[in-house]
Amino acid sequence: MLRASAFLIFCVSTFGFAQTNQVTITSAASASPDLAAASLATATGGNLSTQTAKADSVPWPTSLGGVTVQVTDSGSMTRVAGLLFVSPGQINFQIPVNTALGIATVIINNGSTTLTAHVLIRPVTPALFSINDLGVAAATAVRIALSNGSQSPVPVFQCVDTPGSCRLVPIDPGLDTPVYLSFYATGLQGRSSLDGVRVTIGTLVLTPTYAGPQGQFPGLDQVNVPLLLSLRGAGEVSVTVTVDGVTSNAVKISIQ
Repeated sequence: MLRASAFLIFCVSTFGFAQTNQVTITSAASASPDLAAASLATATGGNLSTQTAKADSVPWPTSLGGVTVQVTDSGSMTRVAGLLFVSPGQINFQIPVNTALGIATVIINNGSTTLTAHVLIRPVTPALFSINDLGVAAATAVRIALSNGSQSPVPVFQCVDTPGSCRLVPIDPGLDTPVYLSFYATGLQGRSSLDGVRVTIGTLVLTPTYAGPQGQFPGLDQVNVPLLLSLRGAGEVSVTVTVDGVTSNAVKISIQ
């Protein structure tokens, strides 16, 4: 399970492009403009909020720092969005569950300014979170002892202080103590089935053991996959997730 501290690192990271007089909305995990119901999104621009505030608990509040976000879908149904973080240049929010497919209208109101943007809602829009602009995967790993089933954490990255300082830690795939990776994502919850999900690590395509809601943070998804011994010595590799034929952005891990 993702620790709250790690979640907040990427929650307040900027993935979009700030603009002065308009708002740009993308996935919270990538620069993709396409979104899915229940996924996490990031709005960037100017004068989005008069203050900076973050949600202290779940479920996400629908009003934060004087800001509200409404999403009207293609069926003319309007719902309020849960808010994770607001600031003058960025808002992180969740596309409401059950938002219909097609073009949706997002209205941001901070009490003095109202901004409007249009987004495309698709069935799935897989996007993997990274810790920083270097593409370090926001991932965790555990080593499982086959003798007794005990688990021990395996570092995927190491940070000195800021997210920009985070660097990959080479992962030993093990022999009689296999490693399982958990990648954190958004936009997966509309998947057809687990059989429709594939994880590509380097040149190897794997079937995950789980791909769905992370369970602790609304809108956050988790993909679990074993680190196969055939990947030993691969070094730094890219990781993508493909869901029902739609492929995510790439993040990186290092394999010893």
